[in-house]
Amino acid sequence: MKNLFKIFTLFVLGFLVISCEKDEDKVVLGSPSTSNLTSDKSSLVLIKNNETQAAVTFNWKAPDYGVAVAQKNQLQIAVKGTNFASPKNVDLNDGDTKATYTVAEFNNYALDAGLAPNVATDIEVRLSSKLGNYAAITSNVVTITVTPYMTAYPSFYIVGEASAVNWSASTAQMLYKKDNFSTIYTYLENGKAFRFLGQQDWGPTNYSLDVTGMNSGNRYFKTWSTNLAPSTPENIQFNGATGMYKIVIDADATVKSITVTPSAINNWNPANLYLVGTVNGWNAGGAIPMTNLGGGKFEHTIALPAGSQFKFLGQQSWGDLDWGNLTADGNTGYLAPKGSNGNILFDGTGGSYKISVDLKLGTYKIQPL
Repeated sequence: MKNLFKIFTLFVLGFLVISCEKDEDKVVLGSPSTSNLTSDKSSLVLIKNNETQAAVTFNWKAPDYGVAVAQKNQLQIAVKGTNFASPKNVDLNDGDTKATYTVAEFNNYALDAGLAPNVATDIEVRLSSKLGNYAAITSNVVTITVTPYMTAYPSFYIVGEASAVNWSASTAQMLYKKDNFSTIYTYLENGKAFRFLGQQDWGPTNYSLDVTGMNSGNRYFKTWSTNLAPSTPENIQFNGATGMYKIVIDADATVKSITVTPSAINNWNPANLYLVGTVNGWNAGGAIPMTNLGGGKFEHTIALPAGSQFKFLGQQSWGDLDWGNLTADGNTGYLAPKGSNGNILFDGTGGSYKISVDLKLGTYKIQPL
């Protein structure tokens, strides 16, 4: 009898295990229901003075699969008629069914979506819901007429192993900014990655290429030159030959482009660098030698009278190695090669100064002693 009882007990336990396995098999996804999105606004004129005020509220219902499942939800914002070819994606918190955005937040989303400031433009907004590896399900499309305002153009700081500063955020080099354009002549290394920061720190702002797979907070550039490629999830890979390049960023809200072209001078580490200008009567043959610190860095201490002008030469003649102020006469602190530069205009009151040059980085400094 004891043996029969043991056999019966094992039979019952086995039946329960099999039943549990079958019950688990029955938990399957059903066909998803349609999702739905609504907005409390159909027209928005965004005003900078109202940045902290609520601008728009969205409510949504994500697809229902018949069982409780975690879905990644995003709002996709695009100019009407573009068929969401390059939308601005805004991540939504898990489990939320409602989101309100301030004037400042939604203005940034509108500009990122490609809207021109101070122009009323129709945008389309939809909910995108993604479950695992399944294709995303999108909701109905909501149309809103939005007039954004212009914010200050951002500053861009280059950082990364492809650059002259490597991955040192605290020494990331800001590009020279004038209106919507940021420019620098600097070193880039083949096959390595870089990106731009909005400050000399890793946060809060980062800029990279606007592609699928890039961190949503890093997606910025809409177009880029062919020597650049995405290095997801954060960076840009440089695929050109190692050397000196001109980087130009157009931060116009409707453009957001980055162009990288070879510099007219590819030599960032000449054996010598000389100072020529009003300090020596513009005599190139008698140009003043600077001290070579290595790695494309040079310095020289000199008495500069007020109103002095000068340039840098890689030889004691008016040859090809010629660096001056970026774009035109001035004192920007940024270098440009022959054909694209002007004289450096000293705007001090006179005295003893140390002039420092970093050809690899593309910068110069004039510091009083």
